[in-house]
Amino acid sequence: MPWHAFTPCKIALLCCALLCSGLVRAEGWQLDMDKDGIQLYTQASENSPLKQVKVVTRLQASLSSLVAFLSDYSAFPQWMDKISKVEKLKDISERETITYTVVDAPWPERDRDSVLYSRWEQNPQTLVVTKQVYSEPQYLSEDSNKIRSPAFEAQWVLTPKGGDEVEVAYISDYDPGGNVQGWLLDVFTYEMPFSTIKNLRAATLKEYEGREIAFIKEPTTKGVVMAQ
Repeated sequence: MPWHAFTPCKIALLCCALLCSGLVRAEGWQLDMDKDGIQLYTQASENSPLKQVKVVTRLQASLSSLVAFLSDYSAFPQWMDKISKVEKLKDISERETITYTVVDAPWPERDRDSVLYSRWEQNPQTLVVTKQVYSEPQYLSEDSNKIRSPAFEAQWVLTPKGGDEVEVAYISDYDPGGNVQGWLLDVFTYEMPFSTIKNLRAATLKEYEGREIAFIKEPTTKGVVMAQ
């Protein structure tokens, strides 16, 4: 699918599909890990052999610095666990991007790849920032050396909590494709998301501080209802 196929109408329909998906409506999370200031929750997925995953932590950071950091795709392999390559294919707008991502699956498994569409939004009342991500597997021809992930939905949710503190939640429903079972299930379900958020906590956001992002409003001590 060429990039210009992402018309405003198609984008709206895709966003609506994500909002109506089980990822957003999901309830009944089970806390499986609580370590190093990170909580990892899981629940059954209707779309994948993996469980849905939600990983939550808190950071001292501005919303703009986190958005800038989570938009620096070239740096993803430095902190996203087992991500060996991220290539930006197209900036559709200042909020929307299409990328190509490769997961370095442990030997003897074949690497997985995905084509991902992402879009940033901010709630004007609570100032909660959300990055919605989902796969477009037909956008590029498949690489015979890799397994194309048939489905992926995710959200980054940045919730200001006051005092320059932000709750960061990563929620995903991922079907890596292929025969995923046993130890590989644990790698994709627990090791990758937990290690990724642990690396995020350890990352230096200093170079991203002071960035001004047109579509992001920072919370103030007056006039903003902070999300609880």
